[in-house]
Parts: sequence; structure tokens; C-alpha cells
Amino acid sequence: MATVHSKRTVIIVVHPDTGVEYEIGQFAQDSNCEQSSGTEENTTYGKNSQVFDPTLYTGAFGCSGKYDSSTTGPRAILKPLRGRKVWFKYRPEGSGAGLPQDYFEAVVTKYVETAPFAGYRTWALETQPSDDWITDPQTT
Repeated sequence: MATVHSKRTVIIVVHPDTGVEYEIGQFAQDSNCEQSSGTEENTTYGKNSQVFDPTLYTGAFGCSGKYDSSTTGPRAILKPLRGRKVWFKYRPEGSGAGLPQDYFEAVVTKYVETAPFAGYRTWALETQPSDDWITDPQTT
């Protein structure tokens, strides 16, 4: 079995106004990339069990980490994107030609900052992906 350490994960957000790519993975300590399918109930009379059929794809994407106060940190880049549709690149094995990449557009639904009494400030991002995901190997 070939295992891959999570430390190689790369997360890039493409700013919707400027097209500038920001590598936010350098600030992240956790991420989740979910692709799933909806179902539709299609049970007819006479059945003893419910019948379901697949419908449209759906999913979710989120990430979180330690707060950074720099001008290219999570607060400066991600907080203003709340309520906007942006492109993300998710690279589970890092950056490099031939490595896998998911490229998708998503609505930034939530940006959260947490300030524990005796710890470091953290941030978290939640999105709702929109439309098809592009899953192709990286070219560069």
C-alpha cells in the first residue's frame, strides 16, 4: 500500500477579482474534501422496502488552521470572500506534474475565527462546491 503524508496537501484559492492564486494550505492544519451523490426516493406501491436512485453530485470543502496576521494570511484572503463564488485547487499529494488535483468552484459559506483563552487563535473555512469538479493530474 502506498501511503501519502497529509503534510504534502496543497490548497489554493483563486481570487475572483484578480485571478491571483493564494496558497492557503501553508496556514492549514486540517482539511476535508467531500464528493458525494444525492438520492431520490422511488418506492412504489407494493414494496416492502424503500427504493432509492442516485441523483446529482454534491459535496463539501473546508479547511482550518492557526491564525496568521500577515497580509496574505487566512483572515486577509478568506474573510472578504464570504458569500462569493471562488475557484479552489485541492492537491492531496502536493504540487507537481502528474500528481492528482481537484479543481472546483465553490461558494464561501462561512469564515470563523476562534480565540481560546489559553491558546493560539485559529480560523476555519466552509464552502459549498457548485457544479462539476474537475479531477485531472496536474500539468505543471
